[in-house]
Amino acid sequence: MSSKMTARAMGPGMTKDSDDRRLLSREECESILERAHRFARSGGETRIGIFTWWQGELRWGRNRVTLSSDRRNVMLGLERTVPDGRTSAGRITTNQFDDVSLEAAVRGAERISRLAADPGWGLGDYPPLPVYPPHKGAPVWSDATYDLSVEARSEIVRSIIEMVEAEGMLSVGYLEVRAAASLAKGTELPELRTTDYSMWDSEYQRWTNAQLSMTVRDPAGTGSGWAGLSSYDWGRIDPEAIARRAIEKCLASRNPVALEPGRYTVILEPQAVAELVSVMLDTMSNREPPENSAMSDSPWYLGVDEHLMLHRSKLGLKIVDERITISHDPADPLLGLPLRSIEYPGPVTWIDRGVLTNLGHEFATDVKALEGRHTLRGPVMAFRMSGGDASIEEMIATTKRGLLVTRLSNIRTLDRKSLLATGLTRDGVWLIENGKITKAVKNFRFTESPLFALNNIEQLGEPVPVFRAMPIPFVSAMPAIVPALKVRDFSFTSLIDAV
Repeated sequence: MSSKMTARAMGPGMTKDSDDRRLLSREECESILERAHRFARSGGETRIGIFTWWQGELRWGRNRVTLSSDRRNVMLGLERTVPDGRTSAGRITTNQFDDVSLEAAVRGAERISRLAADPGWGLGDYPPLPVYPPHKGAPVWSDATYDLSVEARSEIVRSIIEMVEAEGMLSVGYLEVRAAASLAKGTELPELRTTDYSMWDSEYQRWTNAQLSMTVRDPAGTGSGWAGLSSYDWGRIDPEAIARRAIEKCLASRNPVALEPGRYTVILEPQAVAELVSVMLDTMSNREPPENSAMSDSPWYLGVDEHLMLHRSKLGLKIVDERITISHDPADPLLGLPLRSIEYPGPVTWIDRGVLTNLGHEFATDVKALEGRHTLRGPVMAFRMSGGDASIEEMIATTKRGLLVTRLSNIRTLDRKSLLATGLTRDGVWLIENGKITKAVKNFRFTESPLFALNNIEQLGEPVPVFRAMPIPFVSAMPAIVPALKVRDFSFTSLIDAV
């Protein structure tokens, strides 16, 4: 779709990539918040955040562009608690910023607060959460991402498709660039104010995200190759290298042979490692079992101390290979988070040299029992995993018989306690014999626990950034930096006919 066609569909000025008004400026956001706060005249508590975002995308299939768009949006989220003894907040969202609409939003939130039957968290029952300053140090804005115009995106995809067609292959892919900004301001009830820094206030913050992924297929349907990468900075993404890798994977995976399922030594490329490890990290958002329950299906629940009558977790115990550390630092240049967050107040290490060192908390536990040593309340998002210095070529050369796996898909957990999961291999699996790749093999279904795999590591590669799909527009990307792994006795339970 041309930029002129997009302009007719979306309105004047919506597709001008050089137009700075794709995002509201700091001054415009401050003006909107100030006017909205003026309408909250009867005391109480008011929290207002404004989000503005822009997104450009291009999708193609069978070597033909199927979608091109360039769009933007704004949203104001407002919470209001009326000063009549209630603690339930009324919540309203709007994208209309004239005075009439802003006042209507404030009055609507007040009505919801007064009518709410649920007392909510009960702010008087809990001490306030600690207040953390905004994260500093990690770059999260890229002009290369923000300046990638409709025309530039079209030329990139055109060159990719030409590379694929030159090999007589077909391709499908998706390119997306995104930018967003936010500003929040809150006023708290005087009796709850404990510091001069309101936890609801934030600075004007901007961030960008970019991603490119593609699959190349043999027209005969006998081979498939995939490659992709995501980053806040488009300058870190090499479209030609991604296309070349996907083409090479496709050509090498044609005409696969059937191989018996079983336990194999497996070399998991970094993308496959990230997808497998995510099964484990997704369960680390809560350390406690259900309230008043002695049973839990959490893999991190150890049991009840019968003498102290307390639930115990596996914190402090070795759970994986001692060479594995999984952590996140908001100041990491490749893993930064743009938003100040009560979930991520600073650097956090979940697994330190194989030992479980951190888990998330329920809200009530966090503010009551753990005040003063608050670390993490939400799930693991961005993370860095430690590695080694072995290349994939070295792993192959030291393997007598095994499999090389490009990536995994359709993963689902079968048993939460053991983290036993199942899924499919995708876009290239090869048999290794006597230190050399000998043939492409058909895809498998695997049934394995990441805990088992991470306790059977033979070699680790150098950690590298991998592809992770973008979340909703108002949230930063969730990057991961992981190594390739050589793992023994990885379980493949059946063959899959799909390419």
